[in-house]
Order: sequence, then C-alpha cells, then structure tokens
Amino acid sequence: MLRTTWENQGVSFLAINSSVDDDLADIRLMDSLHNVNLPILLDNSQLVAESLGLSKAGEIIVLEPNRSLVLYRGGLDIDARRARPDRGITAQSGTTDLAKTLAAAVMDELDSFDETVVTESVGCELDFPARDQHVSNVPDYATDVAPILEEKCVSCHLEGGIAPFAMDSHMMVQGWSPMMKEVIMTKRMPPAQVDPSVNHFTNARYMNPDQLQTLIHWIDAGAPRGNSEVDPLARVRSPETVWELGEPDYIVEVPAFTVPATGVLDYENVTINLPFEEDVWVRSIQHVPGDRRVLHHLLSYIVPADYDERIVEGENDSYREFLEGYAPGKDESVTYPENSGMFIPKDSAVQMSLHYTTFGKEAVDKTLLGLYFADEKPDHQYSTYSLSHGGRNIVIPPRANEHKMSASYVFEDEVMLHGLRPHMHYRGKYMRMGVIYPDGTKDEIINVPDYNFAWQPTYRLADPMLLPAGSRVMIEGAFDNSQYNLGNPDPDAEVRGGAQSWDEMFIGYFSYHKTRN
Repeated sequence: MLRTTWENQGVSFLAINSSVDDDLADIRLMDSLHNVNLPILLDNSQLVAESLGLSKAGEIIVLEPNRSLVLYRGGLDIDARRARPDRGITAQSGTTDLAKTLAAAVMDELDSFDETVVTESVGCELDFPARDQHVSNVPDYATDVAPILEEKCVSCHLEGGIAPFAMDSHMMVQGWSPMMKEVIMTKRMPPAQVDPSVNHFTNARYMNPDQLQTLIHWIDAGAPRGNSEVDPLARVRSPETVWELGEPDYIVEVPAFTVPATGVLDYENVTINLPFEEDVWVRSIQHVPGDRRVLHHLLSYIVPADYDERIVEGENDSYREFLEGYAPGKDESVTYPENSGMFIPKDSAVQMSLHYTTFGKEAVDKTLLGLYFADEKPDHQYSTYSLSHGGRNIVIPPRANEHKMSASYVFEDEVMLHGLRPHMHYRGKYMRMGVIYPDGTKDEIINVPDYNFAWQPTYRLADPMLLPAGSRVMIEGAFDNSQYNLGNPDPDAEVRGGAQSWDEMFIGYFSYHKTRN
C-alpha cells in the first residue's frame, strides 16, 4: 500500500541488508520467501548503514539524495485505534509523520525540514563489530592501511601514472582522504566494479569488507600517521622503463600524429608493414601511448601487408586477427594464456584504429607497440570475437533511463574462454554476459552492474570456462539517456550508433582459443 501510494509520485523504495552473517544465497531465499520485491543493497561491510546512522532492523529512513538529507528516521505510521470498552481497548490517535515527510518531499517543501523527523522504530539492534573495534583501536597507517593501498591503488596512483595524484606519502594520502572516502563509498574506486558473486577475475581489483572497513574507519579517525618511523608509500618507486616486461623483441612505431587543440577528429587508421622474413608467434604485447591526454583508445589487428580497408569497431573480418587494444583501464602489458599466442605470418602488417580527443592544447602522439616473441610454437591461436547488435541502427529515445539491448552468438567449435570486455559509451548503464550450453543449461559469465566508460579493461577469468561446441553466448545490457546519468552529454538527444563517444556502441568482446586447431 505504501509503495502503491508513493511510487507513482516519484518516490523510490529500496531495501538494505547490513548483516555480517547473511550471504547472497540467504538474502535471495529471504526475498523469495517473503516476496520482498525490492532492490536489495548488500551492505556486508556495514559502511552504508553506518553512514546513514541505521541502528535497528526494520528501521525506515527517507533520504533526499541530491543533498544527502535524511528527512525521516523511524518506523511505519500507526493507524488510529478506536475505543472498545467492552474489550478493554482505549482509543489511540494515529501517527502520520512518515506520510507527511513523503508528501513534503514530493511537493519539494524541504525548507521546512530544519532537522530530521524521528519516531520510534521496532526491531532488534544492529551490531557493528568492525566499527566498535576500530573506535577503540584505530587501524595503523603503516601496517594496516598502506599495504591495502599498495596492493589496490598505487599501480595507477604513482608519479606519471594514469591517476590524478600519486600516493607517495602519508601526507599525500591524508590530504586526499575525504575524496578517497567518497569514491570508495560510491564504488567509483577501485575501478572495474564487476559483480563479485559471478566468477572471479584476476584484474578486477576487488576489495573485501575488511579492507573497506579498515580504509574508511581510518579516514573517519582523521587518517592518522601512527608511530612507524618508516612511511611504506614513500619507498614506492615508479618503474624505470615504460616496458613492463623488459625491452620488447620488436617495437612497432606508429607514425606521429598532431592532435589539434580543439575539434572533433575522425578515427585515424594506419597500416604498418612488418619486416619479418618468417612466421612468428607472439606471447605478449604492450601498447605505450605517446600522449595519454589525447589518445582515448586504439585497436590493433594483424592483417596482410598493405591492407587498407578501414576498421569498423565491433565488426569481425576474416582478413584480420585482433591483436589487442588500449583503452582507459586497459594500458598494461598483456600476456596470452599458457600454450596460446598470436600468429603473425610473414608478409603481414599491424593495422591500428586510433581514437584521439582534444583537450584545449595541441599535442603530438607517437604511440609504440612492443611485441614479445614466443620461444616455442604454442598449441593454440588466441582469438577475440566481437559480439555486437545494432551498430549504426541503435536508436535510444531522449531521456530513456533503461533502453535495453541484447545479442547472441553460437560458437561452432569447442573453445576455452579466457577474457571478456563490455563496450558502450557515455550512456552505457550495465552489461551482463552469459552462456546457454547445448544441453539447455545456463551459466552467468560476468556481470558489470555499473558500467563505466572511463574504465574498460579486458576482464581475465581466474578459471577459464570450457564452452562446448554449439554453446550460445549472450550479452544483455541497457543504456541510460536520462538526466540522472551524470555523464550524459545531452539527455534530450535521440542517440544513434556511431564511432564518437557521444554516439553509442553495444559490443561484448569474448577472448578465447579453440581447444582443437
């Protein structure tokens, strides 16, 4: 009844489970048995409950999200009760504080709320063991906090790295700690926010609840330095060379390209012939951008020498073999899985499609591609299939907040699946990938519930998946073209498929090798 009355007036209802004992299966069972029928936030770190000041199970809060104002805290309104002297029941007036708060929020009459409306709520008290422990024993910077930052953050947050500041001392981290708390709590950091309940990916930078609690409670305590004489982060040094695996066996030099200060650029396509006089196999590669400020992303392919057909992202071509790409969050070296590699026949070339963006100052990009050869011929050719639907036929209506799309593909051969990458642009909201096996059973492969255009790695499966011949892989996702998508360039635009970032794409990349060649 409460939802029926208020959802049509723009009020959203959400549930939160902050128990440290309930796992995903428990919560799904509860949802099924009690027909909760609400989105449920799994707050197993209890940090959301702490930030909202929740103290009891069953407690209700009304939150105005734009200003993070808690308008109401308490229980449900109590219906008026009529007197029944014959049954010993005395009259009781009802309470309507919750309804009044919701009505004021709907009417945008929030100026009248000089403080949170608080009523009594009925429910068992919540326990916060980690918070209570850290209040009396604040996490130590050197032994508790710095190791987490070194493991999860410093590879990007170093001098000359892709992050906006370097975590090179306690003073620097302390200065940035309010921002660190915000991006951790909103799950913008660490990046690559894949669903941890669906498979495990070696490069997803997961943080477990203990690590999250340690960082946030340390920040809440003022990010103290502690008593250690040595600052662990001050000892971290930037790499001496851009080549993570050492000097490559061969370096492909991309012709220098001058990016103007302003304007919109078409994708730059270049074909660079390779001088190899015999066939080679590549075990690892690394792209090194000449100027990260202007190179948004690139795609590299192995093609016949002097091949000049333009690359269209998302299309598969029998003349090309996808080598690798560079993108936000996808700038490290790549080593192909054991017993697999990339075959480069003699008389081949590398073809690249480079996407440059302007930033108000002219710049020159001279990107490099390092190739590391395999000592022996591997057993398998590593391949990537681009599963796409829509292309230039994508049409997203103005202000649509959940424009869904899907596509599927059947692998005719048995393959071992190693990596996945969803690709959309600014309006990308989420994407899931799954498989239907030949016997009709289904399996989830990856779930990216909050797609981020600024972070597009290839997620590497810790345990590769064997897909029998005839397996159908699927991608399902949605776009958010509404004003609530803060990255949306224009909610009033009808968005179509295209190459530029304000256009859209819907692609799922599957990286694999055939089990039999």
